[in-house]
Amino acid sequence: MLKMKSRQEKIRYLDGFRLKNAIIAGGKLVEKMQEGLNKINVFPVPDGDTGTNMALTMSQISVDLAEATDRSVSAVSLQLAESALMGAQGNSGAILAQFFHGFAEGVKGKLTISTSSFAVAVQHAKISARSAMSHPKEGTILTVIEDFANYIELASRKTSDFNDLLKNGLKKARESLAETPKKLEVLRKANVVDAGAQGFVHLLEGIVNFIDNGKIQKLYQNISAFKLKKAKVLQVDSDIKFRFCTECILEGKEISRSSLNAALAIMGDSLIIAGGKNRVRVHIHTNHPEQVFAKLTPFGTISSQKIDDMWQQHSEKFSGKMVGKIGIVTDSSCDLPFDFIEENHINIIPVKIVFGNKAYLDKVDLSPVEFYNKLTKAAIHPKTSQPAMADIKKTYDRVAPFYEKIISIHLPRAVSGTLQSIERAAELFGDNKITSVDSKTISGALGLVVMEAAAAVKQELPFNRVIEKIQYAIENIHIYVSLPTLKYLVKGGRISASKGVIGKILNLNPIITFDEEGKVKLADKAIGQKSARQKTFNLISQKAKPYKRYKFIVAHANAPEKARWYLNQLKNHFKITEEIPVVDAAPALGVHTGPGTAGIAFIGYYD
Repeated sequence: MLKMKSRQEKIRYLDGFRLKNAIIAGGKLVEKMQEGLNKINVFPVPDGDTGTNMALTMSQISVDLAEATDRSVSAVSLQLAESALMGAQGNSGAILAQFFHGFAEGVKGKLTISTSSFAVAVQHAKISARSAMSHPKEGTILTVIEDFANYIELASRKTSDFNDLLKNGLKKARESLAETPKKLEVLRKANVVDAGAQGFVHLLEGIVNFIDNGKIQKLYQNISAFKLKKAKVLQVDSDIKFRFCTECILEGKEISRSSLNAALAIMGDSLIIAGGKNRVRVHIHTNHPEQVFAKLTPFGTISSQKIDDMWQQHSEKFSGKMVGKIGIVTDSSCDLPFDFIEENHINIIPVKIVFGNKAYLDKVDLSPVEFYNKLTKAAIHPKTSQPAMADIKKTYDRVAPFYEKIISIHLPRAVSGTLQSIERAAELFGDNKITSVDSKTISGALGLVVMEAAAAVKQELPFNRVIEKIQYAIENIHIYVSLPTLKYLVKGGRISASKGVIGKILNLNPIITFDEEGKVKLADKAIGQKSARQKTFNLISQKAKPYKRYKFIVAHANAPEKARWYLNQLKNHFKITEEIPVVDAAPALGVHTGPGTAGIAFIGYYD
């Protein structure tokens, strides 16, 4: 640990090492105080996640900064800004990211900084943070940042000691925080200070504690947490106009933030665009996330998409009521329409996708479309990895309080260790709380099993009957998938390279399915993609003969034309008039099958 000077001695400069450890100390305090921040979160919407978002943002920063070895303030600040941009979560996280971006601009090229240089950088940070917000409101984190920055600018002319400057700057920030309910009506009604502003004050408190005593561990000295017993959060109007908190990273060349603002302004509110010319984080509250992403596409490449249902978050955080008797959890190998997931409160544990040394959370950090684009360019073939125990437990911790029982339905034990981890996590919640189920399948077929479970829950069937419905679906689920090439089966180690070469020469297109244990099995093969497509449909038609009715789903990996062909064939052959879902195939399947893959799954019913 860096040994700081004693409290009596002045600290006349900050280098990269001091700055790094001060930020880490501040971040750790924000993490410690996150639940208190969640409880007073009423603005911009009362969804109870400001503390979580700020903690996640600062946690990512701390992890990245811990590896920094440069002594230069400029280099550490650039790393800080980059980490904040990539790890930012929610309104306050995005504003913090832009604050750090502005700070980095203000110390560019500097090895160390004095109090006067620090004041200049904080002014840059203040202006940058406010510029990120399309319609800034007073009485929020932006107000406290401004008051803090303005005080630092004046005080830096009178002192060269960072101890004095930051302690008194913190005092000013606390005074500004206390005034936030007077400036924002929703805070006054709830009798709380702004949660984001309180989080910023906690960040400063952690920084000041470190500067004062040189130890990251001493986090609770002179903390100014709002007294929660005064809060009246439930009295706040919970009518959330825009349902989905939508975020992503956008990368391109010379991105115009003003043009982005103009394109997205009519899509919702709480629009924040943080970052620089070639990479920005976009945050917006909207009712149409997919339309937002479509608007962004002409500006560059989209990644790290994240969509949170704020209606559900508010209900879970503040209603104190159960959402239902039975909750449903699955993993990201399950492919379902987004609207269905939201409407039926399906909770999803992300599987990890590993490209070389970089791991992504499936459908959180990387959408299926992004995955298939990366797959074609990757020098090293990616792998899928089971969810971390922490991610599984985090999901259950969030869901468990709102249901009497949870049914957790997952990809096959035969192909992944996910189910084993699920079972271990379930044990932590008692014998009867969580029931895990091996679906014996993945992708759209797993989606159909989950749909069956959701329908049974919606009918308010007893728990045992819901389990029976799920087991029937598993026993009567059929899936056939046509592959355009053997290339990815070879890369994934499913077949030998020599077989791959022969298959390429003969233009072989395999058709795969899953056996009764959930293992991948070759169902047939064809010469050419057109023949493979027809054979796949013929296999489905044969399997459907014993049944009287069916529930279909079509899944594809960047192959919309093949999906449409299957859709038309199903509607014509089976005389189907209702909508058949078409979904993007999960990377858990696509790692081994590659882009251009498409298939059909269905549940058959005898009655």
